[in-house]
Amino acid sequence: MRFNVIRNSIFALILLFCLNNQAQNILKGTIKDEIEGFPIPYAQIKIDCLKAMFMADVNGNFNIEIKPDSCDVTFLSSSYSPIQRTIIFTPKNREYKLDIKLTPSAILLDPAKVVSSKYETNPEKSTNSILVLSPKEAENKNLNTVDGLLNTAGGIAVVDNEPQIRGGSGFSSGMGSRVMILLDNIPMLRPDAGRPMWNFIPMEDVEQIEILKGAASVVFGSSALTGAINVLTAYPRTKPKTKVILFAGIYSDPKNPYQTSWNHQNPIKFGVSFLHSRIIKKNFDFVIGGEYFDDQGYIGPEESISSTRNTNGSTKGKYERRARFNFATRYRFQKIKGLSVSLNGNIMASENAQSFFWFDADTNRYRTYKGSLSKFKDFTGYLDPSVKYISKGGFVHTFRNRILYSKNIESTGAQSAESGSVFDEYQFNKNIPKIGMNIVAGVMNNFAISNGRVFSGDNYSDKPTRMSYDNFSIYTQLEQKFLKNRNLTIIGGGRWEFYSLDNVIENKPIFRAGINYQLNKTKTSFRGSFGQGYRFPSIGEKFIAISVGRFGFYPNPDLQSENSWNAEVGIMQPFSLFDFQGFFDVAFFNQEFENYIEFAMGPWGNSGSIIDRMGFKYLNIGPARISGLDFSFMGEGVISKNVTYSLMVSYTYSNPITKNRNYVYYTDPVTHKEYTFLNSSSDTSRNVLKYRIEHMGKLDLAFTFYKKFTVGLSANYYSSMHNVDKFFFDYDINNPNNTPLRIAILKLMGDLPFSGYYNYFMENKKGSVVFDARVSYNINRVTLSFIVKNLLNKSYTLRPMYVEPLRTFTIQVIYNIN
Repeated sequence: MRFNVIRNSIFALILLFCLNNQAQNILKGTIKDEIEGFPIPYAQIKIDCLKAMFMADVNGNFNIEIKPDSCDVTFLSSSYSPIQRTIIFTPKNREYKLDIKLTPSAILLDPAKVVSSKYETNPEKSTNSILVLSPKEAENKNLNTVDGLLNTAGGIAVVDNEPQIRGGSGFSSGMGSRVMILLDNIPMLRPDAGRPMWNFIPMEDVEQIEILKGAASVVFGSSALTGAINVLTAYPRTKPKTKVILFAGIYSDPKNPYQTSWNHQNPIKFGVSFLHSRIIKKNFDFVIGGEYFDDQGYIGPEESISSTRNTNGSTKGKYERRARFNFATRYRFQKIKGLSVSLNGNIMASENAQSFFWFDADTNRYRTYKGSLSKFKDFTGYLDPSVKYISKGGFVHTFRNRILYSKNIESTGAQSAESGSVFDEYQFNKNIPKIGMNIVAGVMNNFAISNGRVFSGDNYSDKPTRMSYDNFSIYTQLEQKFLKNRNLTIIGGGRWEFYSLDNVIENKPIFRAGINYQLNKTKTSFRGSFGQGYRFPSIGEKFIAISVGRFGFYPNPDLQSENSWNAEVGIMQPFSLFDFQGFFDVAFFNQEFENYIEFAMGPWGNSGSIIDRMGFKYLNIGPARISGLDFSFMGEGVISKNVTYSLMVSYTYSNPITKNRNYVYYTDPVTHKEYTFLNSSSDTSRNVLKYRIEHMGKLDLAFTFYKKFTVGLSANYYSSMHNVDKFFFDYDINNPNNTPLRIAILKLMGDLPFSGYYNYFMENKKGSVVFDARVSYNINRVTLSFIVKNLLNKSYTLRPMYVEPLRTFTIQVIYNIN
């Protein structure tokens, strides 16, 4: 009996020991911001003993099963300093609870991990294609404006100031953007022209740039027909920060010496920017920054080289000088928890000259065609007052406002304009983590007014005209997560837009829906989305009325709004291979348009000879479709203890076509000729729309040694535009296909910017590959860089009759004082 008791006792102890060893250890808790106390969504938890990475939910909560009894755990989130903890479980305590508080730092966001946007989401669980850019890239490559940084991103090209996402737009002279540009969730388009104001965005204070590809009108409003770009600025961290950037660069001579536009010293560019940010008395944030930029330009004056052989020309060519000052303040109330008020502001004065056409396609490629150089003096400013309140129940109320003013004085007065806008938005957000639901709703109004001759709607009037529009909208979006691990996400949303401009009033409801499913083990994400788009034409598109270089810009008061729907399916796969960690993403997209708007050249004037009637006009060309493939791959790797590297590769194919080749989009009132895609295009073989880059590839590779010395190389490939306005060929005096009679008539017309364009077009059908290179060395608080853009000095164009910058050599110094 005693033996049985002892045997049973030993067996029970062994069983208890085994059960304890098989018991699961639970690590749980919440990750919060140390300063403001709010939860940090989608923070990462690195479990060393499991060699795995986990992610907190939208409220910063985590609950992880761990088999070993001890483990090192690291808590990370972009813009925060990481914290490491050693966790030890005991038989009596199999559940370990941690409340982690991360300290904000100056660390910038990793584009592969986190997005903090107007509709907060995780890229791996998003139903749309999302990309986040770090301003560190801009510093490394001496990119002084946001559009320069955007040109490094996959699927995006900025052509003549117009951002094109997946070939959604062509050359449009920078007006009427189909991509919504936002600064801190508020539109940053010029009120009258609908043009992005790239040089007005404070690059020195940018924290991240979010790119949403595909129809985003439900989320961001009318102009987000093919996507949205949201630039977010940074508030101070716990430690004060002071940064100064200085640079100086010089342009190379063209490869062909006879094309050199200057006779003496090569043009230079230089600039300085600064930023200071700090927290005062724990609850007042203060940021101040500014920039001075001077670019003498590589495009010469409105004279041929032969006429200025012994001088630098009687006038300057394209150039830009600007001075900008910005500030940001935020006060967090101590007695009213969750309440904060902020006031941000920005002012800029600039002087610039813009070249619209080259003089000709050969010798005078880097000179300006007569009459097409426009000189401006601009003043722009805005104030952004806002209020945010987070209640104890987690209800978030945000009031956003922007008062924007812009004055543009052109030397002749013909293109002068003054405009202003007032933007107001109230947004409500509530996250319910217990059921995996997130609700967003809001109401928005944007009123704009413009006064000037340039948008008078009459090419023969010298009187300034006053125009105004009003855009009101209401919107809502519901996001619901399903399944035990919340790895199935479904969203649905709607927006109702109301527009009024020049006694034209429209209203239209639009909707979106999406789904994302992520595999728990491999973290593979499958997504699909559908979204409607709507865009009302800008004041500029409907009423522009000017002449530039013998050619007019003609108004079209009857221009109709565009409508579209976009469908996308995609897959994102994060991976770790040897010592390389990264992700790849591939998406297939299709967007259908009605009343598609194109910027077209033709005889749109009502009187005079055909050359006097020639010009540009915004026209509805009928139904169109844009479909294709978007692929990206990026990551970071370790070669040895002191050598790391990063790699980014992207490729985008878009097939933008007209769906009706015979659609009559204009009838000439003089000759009664009907204009269609077939008789106005230079290439009708594949129905491809005009001014489109169909293939685009980008690569960036950088190596860092001992965390101090970095060497990098970038390459961008742009396919040539296979279809342009047929008039460019017809009026080229050197086009071998023109008849002797036409050539004789063209000789009587004198110099035209189309001269030599046909041959240039044919010689560059393979597209262009452009290389950039950079080296940098970090010494304590100072980073010295040498950057070469357009390394091989390629002469290339992204839109007709305007050549892109020559090779530039730049030296840059970044000094972090604090």
